[in-house]
Amino acid sequence: MSEAATGAGADREDLLEGVFAEHYGGFCRLATLLLGDGAGAEEVVQEAFLRTFSSWWRLRQPERAQWYVRAAVVNLCRSRLRRRGTEEAGNRASWPDQADRSDHAVEDALVVLDAVRTLPTRQREAVVLRYYEDLTERDVATVLGCSVGTVKSQLARARASLARSLAPDHEARPTEEDLDAPD
Repeated sequence: MSEAATGAGADREDLLEGVFAEHYGGFCRLATLLLGDGAGAEEVVQEAFLRTFSSWWRLRQPERAQWYVRAAVVNLCRSRLRRRGTEEAGNRASWPDQADRSDHAVEDALVVLDAVRTLPTRQREAVVLRYYEDLTERDVATVLGCSVGTVKSQLARARASLARSLAPDHEARPTEEDLDAPD
């Protein structure tokens, strides 16, 4: 092995190690929100790092490794959700029951989290990446592999759906005119 190849391998390892140290926790939280399963989320994140590391030669811009790993996390979550089927009941058991909580803020957060979980997959991914990960719409589009316009429409639909599902019964539900209004 040449000295240049050894140096490139060390650079790759240093860069990926830095991405791991800085972003592992955030990637685990992202995957947990998408999957609803903390243990499964860690598995997905580890697999995403493994795939990025083993396919390093394909990366056109190694300095953007965190974005490759983030996209891999989202894609692996999609795959896992497609296969979930019978695992659903077991995964729900790992989340705390709302009845066990007395803190209203925690209860509210769990209600919102449950509402987000009911969104279609693409809307849920867009919401989590935009509002939880605090990515720009352009970055969300990059991670999801779609256009910025698609991200905007998915977010608008998700907000409308969440407004309907979270609105108290005595408040007016959003109308079609509200849904078509610009943000």
